Amino acid sequence: MSKLNIALIGAGRRGGGAHLSVIAKLKDVYNLVAICDMEEATATKFAKQYGANPYTNVRDLVEKEDLDVVDITVPSFAHHAIACFMADAGIHILCETPIALSLPMADLMIETAKANSVKLEIAENYYRVPRERFLSEVIDADVIGDVSRIYRIFHEGGYHGMSMLRLRAGGEPKSVLGITQNTPVIPIIDGMKRKHTDERWSLGYIDFDNNASALMVYSNVIHARSLGRGQTGISQIDGSKGTIVGEDIYVTPQSDLQSGAKGIAHRGKRTTIDVNGVDVIEKIELELPDKTVTWDNPFKNYPLAERQIAIADELLSIAKAVQNDTEPEYGAALARQDQEMNIAMNESGKRSRETILFPIANLTETELASHRKYEQLYGHPIDDIEAGIDTFFPRH
Repeated sequence: MSKLNIALIGAGRRGGGAHLSVIAKLKDVYNLVAICDMEEATATKFAKQYGANPYTNVRDLVEKEDLDVVDITVPSFAHHAIACFMADAGIHILCETPIALSLPMADLMIETAKANSVKLEIAENYYRVPRERFLSEVIDADVIGDVSRIYRIFHEGGYHGMSMLRLRAGGEPKSVLGITQNTPVIPIIDGMKRKHTDERWSLGYIDFDNNASALMVYSNVIHARSLGRGQTGISQIDGSKGTIVGEDIYVTPQSDLQSGAKGIAHRGKRTTIDVNGVDVIEKIELELPDKTVTWDNPFKNYPLAERQIAIADELLSIAKAVQNDTEPEYGAALARQDQEMNIAMNESGKRSRETILFPIANLTETELASHRKYEQLYGHPIDDIEAGIDTFFPRH
Protein backbone atom coordinates (compact mmCIF):
# COMPACT_ATOMS: atom_id res chain seq x y z
CA MET A 1 0.00 0.00 0.00
CA SER A 2 1.09 3.58 -0.58
CA LYS A 3 2.50 5.51 2.34
CA LEU A 4 0.38 7.98 4.27
CA ASN A 5 1.22 11.66 4.58
CA ILE A 6 1.26 12.65 8.26
CA ALA A 7 1.69 15.93 10.10
CA LEU A 8 2.39 16.44 13.79
CA ILE A 9 0.37 19.18 15.49
CA GLY A 10 1.94 20.34 18.74
CA ALA A 11 5.70 19.78 18.89
CA GLY A 12 6.14 20.62 22.54
CA ARG A 13 6.95 18.18 25.31
CA ARG A 14 5.46 14.87 24.14
CA GLY A 15 5.11 15.58 20.43
CA GLY A 16 8.69 16.63 19.85
CA GLY A 17 10.14 14.44 22.57
CA ALA A 18 8.44 11.12 21.86
CA HIS A 19 6.20 11.02 18.77
CA LEU A 20 8.48 12.50 16.11
CA SER A 21 11.35 10.08 16.69
CA VAL A 22 8.96 7.13 16.28
CA ILE A 23 7.23 8.50 13.18
CA ALA A 24 10.67 8.89 11.62
CA LYS A 25 11.32 5.16 12.13
CA LEU A 26 8.07 4.09 10.43
CA LYS A 27 9.32 5.09 6.98
CA ASP A 28 7.49 2.26 5.21
CA VAL A 29 4.16 3.57 6.55
CA TYR A 30 4.43 7.34 6.84
CA ASN A 31 5.79 10.37 5.03
CA LEU A 32 6.32 13.03 7.69
CA VAL A 33 5.46 16.09 5.61
CA ALA A 34 4.78 18.84 8.16
CA ILE A 35 5.13 19.98 11.76
CA CYS A 36 2.72 22.56 13.15
CA ASP A 37 3.23 24.48 16.37
CA MET A 38 2.06 27.97 17.29
CA GLU A 39 5.56 28.72 18.59
CA GLU A 40 7.41 29.41 15.37
CA ALA A 41 10.84 28.56 16.79
CA THR A 42 9.60 25.12 17.87
CA ALA A 43 7.96 24.37 14.52
CA THR A 44 11.06 25.48 12.60
CA LYS A 45 13.47 23.59 14.82
CA PHE A 46 11.76 20.21 14.45
CA ALA A 47 10.85 20.73 10.80
CA LYS A 48 14.51 21.28 10.00
CA GLN A 49 15.54 18.26 12.09
CA TYR A 50 13.08 15.90 10.36
CA GLY A 51 13.02 17.38 6.85
CA ALA A 52 9.40 18.55 7.03
CA ASN A 53 7.57 21.81 6.37
CA PRO A 54 6.95 24.12 9.37
CA TYR A 55 3.58 25.74 10.13
CA THR A 56 2.25 27.88 12.96
CA ASN A 57 -1.43 27.68 11.99
CA VAL A 58 -3.59 24.65 11.27
CA ARG A 59 -5.54 26.56 8.62
CA ASP A 60 -2.36 27.01 6.57
CA LEU A 61 -1.36 23.41 7.24
CA VAL A 62 -4.61 22.02 5.82
CA GLU A 63 -4.66 24.43 2.89
CA LYS A 64 -1.11 23.76 1.70
CA GLU A 65 -0.48 20.08 2.53
CA ASP A 66 -2.08 16.91 1.16
CA LEU A 67 -2.62 15.09 4.45
CA ASP A 68 -3.95 11.63 5.25
CA VAL A 69 -3.35 11.63 9.03
CA VAL A 70 -2.60 14.17 11.74
CA ASP A 71 -1.01 13.31 15.07
CA ILE A 72 -2.42 15.75 17.64
CA THR A 73 -0.17 16.22 20.67
CA VAL A 74 -1.30 19.64 21.86
CA PRO A 75 -2.48 20.26 25.47
CA SER A 76 -5.74 18.51 26.24
CA PHE A 77 -7.80 21.73 26.37
CA ALA A 78 -7.27 22.02 22.60
CA HIS A 79 -8.02 18.42 21.55
CA HIS A 80 -11.67 18.90 20.64
CA ALA A 81 -11.20 22.08 18.59
CA ILE A 82 -8.29 20.82 16.49
CA ALA A 83 -9.73 17.32 16.06
CA CYS A 84 -13.10 18.69 14.88
CA PHE A 85 -11.38 21.08 12.45
CA MET A 86 -9.32 18.23 11.00
CA ALA A 87 -12.35 15.93 10.77
CA ASP A 88 -14.27 18.60 8.87
CA ALA A 89 -11.30 18.71 6.46
CA GLY A 90 -11.58 14.92 5.95
CA ILE A 91 -8.24 14.13 7.64
CA HIS A 92 -7.89 11.06 9.86
CA ILE A 93 -6.78 11.61 13.44
CA LEU A 94 -4.53 10.18 16.12
CA CYS A 95 -5.08 12.29 19.25
CA GLU A 96 -3.16 12.19 22.52
CA THR A 97 -4.89 11.42 25.80
CA PRO A 98 -7.29 12.27 27.27
CA ILE A 99 -9.74 12.31 24.39
CA ALA A 100 -11.13 15.56 25.88
CA LEU A 101 -11.65 17.19 29.25
CA SER A 102 -15.40 16.56 29.36
CA LEU A 103 -17.87 14.16 27.81
CA PRO A 104 -19.59 16.84 25.67
CA MET A 105 -16.16 17.71 24.23
CA ALA A 106 -15.50 14.01 23.53
CA ASP A 107 -18.93 13.56 21.96
CA LEU A 108 -18.34 16.55 19.71
CA MET A 109 -15.13 14.92 18.45
CA ILE A 110 -16.76 11.53 17.93
CA GLU A 111 -19.82 12.94 16.14
CA THR A 112 -17.74 15.20 13.87
CA ALA A 113 -15.42 12.35 12.90
CA LYS A 114 -18.40 10.09 12.15
CA ALA A 115 -20.16 12.76 10.09
CA ASN A 116 -17.05 13.12 7.90
CA SER A 117 -16.20 9.37 7.69
CA VAL A 118 -12.91 10.08 9.47
CA LYS A 119 -11.05 7.52 11.58
CA LEU A 120 -10.37 8.70 15.14
CA GLU A 121 -7.84 6.88 17.30
CA ILE A 122 -6.81 7.95 20.80
CA ALA A 123 -3.22 7.44 21.92
CA GLU A 124 -3.95 5.44 25.07
CA ASN A 125 -0.58 3.76 25.46
CA TYR A 126 -0.38 2.13 28.89
CA TYR A 127 -1.86 -1.20 27.81
CA ARG A 128 0.28 -1.17 24.64
CA VAL A 129 3.67 -1.46 26.35
CA PRO A 130 5.33 -4.89 26.03
CA ARG A 131 4.92 -5.81 29.69
CA GLU A 132 1.17 -5.18 29.62
CA ARG A 133 0.70 -6.86 26.23
CA PHE A 134 2.46 -9.91 27.65
CA LEU A 135 0.34 -9.92 30.82
CA SER A 136 -2.76 -9.72 28.63
CA GLU A 137 -1.58 -12.90 26.88
CA VAL A 138 -1.09 -14.54 30.30
CA ILE A 139 -4.61 -13.64 31.41
CA ASP A 140 -6.14 -14.68 28.08
CA ALA A 141 -4.36 -18.04 28.41
CA ASP A 142 -6.29 -18.66 31.67
CA VAL A 143 -3.10 -18.87 33.71
CA ILE A 144 -4.64 -17.08 36.72
CA GLY A 145 -8.27 -17.96 35.98
CA ASP A 146 -11.09 -15.43 36.08
CA VAL A 147 -9.94 -11.97 37.18
CA SER A 148 -11.74 -10.90 40.35
CA ARG A 149 -9.80 -7.97 41.85
CA ILE A 150 -7.33 -5.44 40.48
CA TYR A 151 -5.15 -3.05 42.46
CA ARG A 152 -3.11 -0.18 41.00
CA ILE A 153 -1.37 2.04 43.54
CA PHE A 154 0.83 5.01 42.60
CA HIS A 155 1.17 4.04 38.95
CA GLU A 156 -0.89 6.39 36.83
CA GLY A 157 -4.27 7.72 37.82
CA GLY A 158 -7.05 9.36 35.88
CA TYR A 159 -8.06 8.04 32.48
CA HIS A 160 -4.84 6.00 32.10
CA GLY A 161 -5.50 4.16 35.35
CA MET A 162 -9.16 3.63 34.51
CA SER A 163 -8.21 2.18 31.13
CA MET A 164 -5.98 -0.41 32.78
CA LEU A 165 -8.53 -1.30 35.46
CA ARG A 166 -11.30 -1.74 32.90
CA LEU A 167 -9.18 -3.82 30.52
CA ARG A 168 -7.93 -6.07 33.31
CA ALA A 169 -11.40 -6.52 34.79
CA GLY A 170 -12.78 -7.55 31.40
CA GLY A 171 -16.20 -6.10 32.14
CA GLU A 172 -18.26 -2.94 31.94
CA PRO A 173 -18.09 -0.51 34.89
CA LYS A 174 -21.27 -0.33 36.99
CA SER A 175 -20.38 2.18 39.69
CA VAL A 176 -17.50 4.09 41.26
CA LEU A 177 -16.79 5.54 44.67
CA GLY A 178 -14.15 8.23 44.85
CA ILE A 179 -12.19 9.84 47.67
CA THR A 180 -10.07 12.90 46.98
CA GLN A 181 -7.82 15.01 49.20
CA ASN A 182 -5.58 18.02 48.55
CA THR A 183 -2.68 18.73 50.90
CA PRO A 184 -0.26 21.69 50.58
CA VAL A 185 3.38 20.68 50.06
CA ILE A 186 6.65 22.55 49.76
CA PRO A 187 6.72 23.74 46.11
CA ILE A 188 8.49 21.16 43.97
CA ILE A 189 9.18 20.64 40.27
CA ASP A 190 9.08 17.11 38.92
CA GLY A 191 11.13 15.47 36.19
CA MET A 192 8.69 16.70 33.52
CA LYS A 193 9.13 20.35 34.65
CA ARG A 194 5.68 20.50 36.23
CA LYS A 195 5.36 22.59 39.39
CA HIS A 196 3.44 21.13 42.31
CA THR A 197 2.28 23.19 45.28
CA ASP A 198 -0.08 20.58 46.67
CA GLU A 199 -0.46 16.82 46.73
CA ARG A 200 -3.62 15.73 44.93
CA TRP A 201 -4.38 12.30 46.34
CA SER A 202 -7.28 10.18 45.13
CA LEU A 203 -8.75 6.75 45.63
CA GLY A 204 -11.23 5.10 43.32
CA TYR A 205 -13.17 1.87 43.91
CA ILE A 206 -14.96 0.48 40.84
CA ASP A 207 -17.48 -2.35 40.51
CA PHE A 208 -17.86 -4.14 37.16
CA ASP A 209 -20.78 -6.07 35.71
CA ASN A 210 -18.89 -9.39 35.82
CA ASN A 211 -18.41 -9.18 39.62
CA ALA A 212 -14.81 -8.01 39.31
CA SER A 213 -13.77 -4.99 41.34
CA ALA A 214 -10.82 -2.62 41.22
CA LEU A 215 -8.99 -0.22 43.49
CA MET A 216 -6.78 2.63 42.28
CA VAL A 217 -4.76 5.05 44.42
CA TYR A 218 -2.94 7.99 42.88
CA SER A 219 -0.78 10.88 44.06
CA ASN A 220 0.68 13.45 41.69
CA VAL A 221 3.83 13.97 43.75
CA ILE A 222 4.47 10.29 44.45
CA HIS A 223 3.78 9.15 40.89
CA ALA A 224 6.04 11.93 39.54
CA ARG A 225 8.79 10.90 41.99
CA SER A 226 8.92 14.51 43.08
CA LEU A 227 9.57 13.71 46.72
CA GLY A 228 12.81 11.96 45.86
CA ARG A 229 11.95 8.74 47.68
CA GLY A 230 12.14 6.55 44.58
CA GLN A 231 8.76 4.95 45.22
CA THR A 232 7.52 2.37 42.81
CA GLY A 233 3.93 1.52 42.06
CA ILE A 234 2.07 -1.56 43.22
CA SER A 235 0.15 -3.59 40.67
CA GLN A 236 -1.73 -6.77 41.57
CA ILE A 237 -4.28 -8.77 39.59
CA ASP A 238 -6.07 -11.53 41.52
CA GLY A 239 -7.69 -14.43 39.69
CA SER A 240 -9.51 -17.60 40.63
CA LYS A 241 -6.39 -19.73 40.07
CA GLY A 242 -3.49 -17.36 40.69
CA THR A 243 -2.33 -13.78 40.86
CA ILE A 244 0.03 -11.37 39.13
CA VAL A 245 2.10 -9.06 41.33
CA GLY A 246 4.10 -6.65 39.23
CA GLU A 247 5.72 -8.96 36.68
CA ASP A 248 5.64 -12.06 38.92
CA ILE A 249 2.96 -14.58 37.98
CA TYR A 250 1.93 -16.80 40.89
CA VAL A 251 0.36 -20.13 40.01
CA THR A 252 -0.78 -22.88 42.38
CA PRO A 253 -0.78 -26.39 40.88
CA GLN A 254 -4.33 -27.69 40.52
CA SER A 255 -3.44 -30.85 42.47
CA ASP A 256 -2.39 -28.74 45.48
CA LEU A 257 -5.40 -26.43 45.74
CA GLN A 258 -6.97 -28.50 48.53
CA SER A 259 -3.80 -28.87 50.58
CA GLY A 260 -2.92 -25.29 51.52
CA ALA A 261 -0.16 -25.10 48.96
CA LYS A 262 1.52 -21.77 48.19
CA GLY A 263 1.62 -20.19 44.78
CA ILE A 264 4.82 -20.56 42.81
CA ALA A 265 6.24 -17.40 41.24
CA HIS A 266 7.12 -17.38 37.55
CA ARG A 267 8.36 -14.51 35.41
CA GLY A 268 8.41 -14.02 31.66
CA LYS A 269 11.77 -14.09 29.92
CA ARG A 270 12.65 -11.31 27.48
CA THR A 271 14.54 -12.07 24.27
CA THR A 272 16.13 -9.23 22.32
CA ILE A 273 17.67 -8.85 18.87
CA ASP A 274 19.82 -6.18 17.23
CA VAL A 275 18.06 -4.07 14.61
CA ASN A 276 20.28 -1.39 13.06
CA GLY A 277 22.21 -1.02 16.28
CA VAL A 278 19.12 -0.87 18.51
CA ASP A 279 18.48 -3.53 21.14
CA VAL A 280 14.92 -4.53 20.16
CA ILE A 281 12.68 -6.78 22.22
CA GLU A 282 11.75 -9.86 20.16
CA LYS A 283 9.40 -11.66 22.55
CA ILE A 284 8.45 -12.29 26.16
CA GLU A 285 7.87 -15.92 27.02
CA LEU A 286 6.50 -17.61 30.12
CA GLU A 287 7.29 -21.28 30.59
CA LEU A 288 4.93 -23.15 32.91
CA PRO A 289 4.78 -26.88 33.66
CA ASP A 290 1.70 -27.35 31.49
CA LYS A 291 1.97 -24.58 28.88
CA THR A 292 4.07 -21.82 27.36
CA VAL A 293 2.69 -18.31 26.90
CA THR A 294 4.39 -15.99 24.42
CA TRP A 295 4.00 -12.38 23.36
CA ASP A 296 5.76 -11.77 20.05
CA ASN A 297 6.68 -8.18 19.30
CA PRO A 298 4.86 -7.31 16.05
CA PHE A 299 7.28 -4.39 15.55
CA LYS A 300 10.52 -6.32 15.97
CA ASN A 301 11.67 -5.42 12.45
CA TYR A 302 11.75 -1.71 13.38
CA PRO A 303 14.68 -0.17 15.32
CA LEU A 304 12.44 0.74 18.25
CA ALA A 305 13.54 0.90 21.87
CA GLU A 306 11.08 -0.73 24.27
CA ARG A 307 9.77 2.66 25.45
CA GLN A 308 8.88 3.54 21.83
CA ILE A 309 6.79 0.47 21.05
CA ALA A 310 3.52 1.78 22.51
CA ILE A 311 3.73 4.95 20.40
CA ALA A 312 4.50 2.91 17.29
CA ASP A 313 1.51 0.72 18.12
CA GLU A 314 -0.94 3.63 18.20
CA LEU A 315 0.55 5.20 15.05
CA LEU A 316 0.18 1.93 13.17
CA SER A 317 -3.34 1.45 14.57
CA ILE A 318 -4.60 4.58 12.83
CA ALA A 319 -2.60 3.72 9.69
CA LYS A 320 -4.20 0.26 9.42
CA ALA A 321 -7.65 1.71 10.04
CA VAL A 322 -7.17 4.20 7.21
CA GLN A 323 -5.59 1.75 4.75
CA ASN A 324 -8.05 -1.09 5.41
CA ASP A 325 -11.15 1.00 6.16
CA THR A 326 -11.53 -0.64 9.57
CA GLU A 327 -11.93 0.74 13.07
CA PRO A 328 -8.82 1.64 15.10
CA GLU A 329 -7.79 -0.93 17.69
CA TYR A 330 -8.66 1.22 20.74
CA GLY A 331 -10.84 3.95 19.35
CA ALA A 332 -12.67 6.97 20.68
CA ALA A 333 -15.53 5.13 22.43
CA LEU A 334 -13.21 3.35 24.87
CA ALA A 335 -11.20 6.53 25.43
CA ARG A 336 -14.46 8.33 26.23
CA GLN A 337 -15.33 5.59 28.71
CA ASP A 338 -11.94 5.98 30.41
CA GLN A 339 -12.60 9.68 30.88
CA GLU A 340 -16.17 9.02 32.03
CA MET A 341 -14.84 6.75 34.77
CA ASN A 342 -12.24 9.34 35.75
CA ILE A 343 -14.80 12.15 35.85
CA ALA A 344 -17.16 9.99 37.93
CA MET A 345 -14.46 9.22 40.49
CA ASN A 346 -13.66 12.92 40.93
CA GLU A 347 -17.35 13.79 41.06
CA SER A 348 -17.90 11.19 43.77
CA GLY A 349 -15.17 12.81 45.85
CA LYS A 350 -16.81 16.23 45.42
CA ARG A 351 -20.18 14.81 46.47
CA SER A 352 -18.88 13.54 49.82
CA ARG A 353 -18.14 10.07 48.52
CA GLU A 354 -21.49 9.47 46.86
CA THR A 355 -21.46 6.38 44.64
CA ILE A 356 -21.79 7.34 40.96
CA LEU A 357 -23.55 4.96 38.58
CA PHE A 358 -22.65 4.38 34.92
CA PRO A 359 -23.43 5.69 32.43
CA ILE A 360 -23.35 9.25 33.80
CA ALA A 361 -26.77 10.70 33.06
CA ASN A 362 -26.16 14.45 33.38
CA LEU A 363 -23.36 16.96 33.04
CA THR A 364 -21.32 16.84 36.25
CA GLU A 365 -19.97 19.73 38.30
CA THR A 366 -16.49 18.39 37.48
CA GLU A 367 -17.17 18.96 33.78
CA LEU A 368 -18.88 22.31 34.31
CA ALA A 369 -15.80 23.48 36.19
CA SER A 370 -13.64 22.46 33.22
CA HIS A 371 -15.94 24.39 30.85
CA ARG A 372 -15.82 27.49 33.06
CA LYS A 373 -12.05 27.30 33.34
CA TYR A 374 -11.73 26.94 29.57
CA GLU A 375 -13.88 30.01 28.89
CA GLN A 376 -12.08 32.02 31.59
CA LEU A 377 -8.65 31.17 30.18
CA TYR A 378 -9.38 31.49 26.47
CA GLY A 379 -12.34 33.85 26.19
CA HIS A 380 -14.75 31.69 24.21
CA PRO A 381 -17.05 28.73 24.89
CA ILE A 382 -15.82 25.20 24.31
CA ASP A 383 -17.97 24.62 21.24
CA ASP A 384 -16.56 27.63 19.34
CA ILE A 385 -14.26 25.59 17.09
CA GLU A 386 -13.27 28.53 14.89
CA ALA A 387 -11.99 30.47 17.89
CA GLY A 388 -10.39 27.35 19.36
CA ILE A 389 -8.11 26.59 16.44
CA ASP A 390 -6.71 30.13 16.51
CA THR A 391 -6.02 30.04 20.27
CA PHE A 392 -2.61 29.40 21.79
CA PHE A 393 -2.93 26.70 24.44
CA PRO A 394 0.14 26.73 26.68
CA ARG A 395 0.51 23.77 28.99
CA HIS A 396 -0.83 24.61 32.47
